[in-house]
Amino acid sequence: MTAKPTDPHIGLVVEGAGDRGALPVLLRMHLASAADFRDILGKPVPAHGREKAIAEGGLEGYVVTAGLRPGCVGVLVVLDGEGDCVAELGPNLLSRAAEVIGKPVRIALADVDFESWIYASAESLQLDLTYSEGVNGQGAIKGALKPQKYVKPTWQPRLASRIDLALARERSASLARVLDRFDELLSLLPQS
Repeated sequence: MTAKPTDPHIGLVVEGAGDRGALPVLLRMHLASAADFRDILGKPVPAHGREKAIAEGGLEGYVVTAGLRPGCVGVLVVLDGEGDCVAELGPNLLSRAAEVIGKPVRIALADVDFESWIYASAESLQLDLTYSEGVNGQGAIKGALKPQKYVKPTWQPRLASRIDLALARERSASLARVLDRFDELLSLLPQS
């Protein structure tokens, strides 16, 4: 379930269809670990690809779409880093997003991609995988699924639900950052 647009919530901007299903799963697991079962996630706004998301005017439009919903208290943007220096790209995107909306915005870039966060908990995915630092997570997941095809909108949320979040957070600094930034926005919501 997502929050009603008029209820207090955190707006979400994601890269694509896989993230649209997987990010709420991940954030709800994080909330549940703190015994918080509120319905406080807005319906994710997909950017339909990283290039459209980071294009001039692209990010700004997606952030406004999520942020102007009446109950939105802040917007979390989650994109793949895909090899770019996330320490440079993140602040650049944040500066652009902050100019278009008067609400807090947090940018979180997965290093390298969302699948890297999933792979950081390889042992819990029920794919007979063992985590090894430096391995391409998406490649390892695709290899483990063969002969089945890795279809992001299907597999990304499914595998996200199998993450051992504490373990993955310990192994992935970028996953820890997205959860920290989510917590910053969480503090803006009224307590119930």
